[in-house]
Amino acid sequence: METKIPWDHLVDALREELQEKGGLIRLLNQQTETIYRRDAQGNSRLEEQIRSQSNLIARCKQRRELVLKQTASDLKLSEHTDSKKVISSFPEYVHPLLEALFAEVERLSGRMDERLRQNLELKERLLSEASSTL
Repeated sequence: METKIPWDHLVDALREELQEKGGLIRLLNQQTETIYRRDAQGNSRLEEQIRSQSNLIARCKQRRELVLKQTASDLKLSEHTDSKKVISSFPEYVHPLLEALFAEVERLSGRMDERLRQNLELKERLLSEASSTL
């Protein structure tokens, strides 16, 4: 189904979310190094940056979801239509790009969650070790 609905708004929202998630993963990598160095001041600074970046990611995700709903509406689909159905409404040549961007958002989300969990466990372990040596 050929359509004149612009898909670039969806691409922009996905790219923005990917960029911010990549920024959070960078901060989490820095935090891991800071935790291993037992740099409490550096970790506190990074904790604030991580919170701020997480809030920014939440806003990007909301924007992406809003753009997806609006795009679905523009395509005369239910606003609750999933991304695969919206993608299939665009010209064939756009599908690989949109599919790749959605897949990368999911992949980075999983990687981000894993890094958050790992850093939390690492902080807890180091705090436990520090309190047992006192």
